[in-house]
Amino acid sequence: MAPAAIRVLLVDDHGLFREGVRALLAGREEFTVVGEAVDGREAIEAVAELIPDVVLLDIVMPRMSGIDAARWIRDHHPRTEVVILTAHHNEAYQRQAFEAGARGYLLKECCFDDLVVALRHAARGDYFLAGAAGRDMVAEYVSAAIQRQRPGGVMTQRERELAVLLADGYSTKEAAAVLNISAKTAETHRAAIMRKLGARNLADIVKYCIRNHLIQV
Repeated sequence: MAPAAIRVLLVDDHGLFREGVRALLAGREEFTVVGEAVDGREAIEAVAELIPDVVLLDIVMPRMSGIDAARWIRDHHPRTEVVILTAHHNEAYQRQAFEAGARGYLLKECCFDDLVVALRHAARGDYFLAGAAGRDMVAEYVSAAIQRQRPGGVMTQRERELAVLLADGYSTKEAAAVLNISAKTAETHRAAIMRKLGARNLADIVKYCIRNHLIQV
């Protein structure tokens, strides 16, 4: 009996691009495109409804970015894998994508064969970055990133926003005003940041933000 087809969800805000990828995948019996979405918000709704094996995800989209969508998918549907397909050749995006749970990162200029291999690897829980050495590098990097985050869990989007403001020199009260939250809530978020990063002081938060290219120095 032939193995079940890999169920793929396409997410990109350009309809013509989605149609092109769908047409290419339709020529491969090992893939079934189960749905499409135009942004990260639609993507997470579609994942919850369709439970695809792999989500092929752009990064820069309206309403919710691909990075945030990948993070949500990792946290809520860990059996669904993510492959990023983007026009952005950006090291910071690549790092954020893998930390958010992506299994592969491809540029839209890639050949179709690379896309096929990336989807296959993701479906079985492997990483893909051109070549075996690339996969090993990604696996090693992600393992280290997870260990850095592990003391108390993964930061929420709001906690990351607060961490950036604190690293930029804002006081907790000033950051609360920028984020339109109460000072008490900001203090709670700050405590969570310290716990999750295993940080002992503000300097550790600054180091984290610099290391992850969240602020410029």
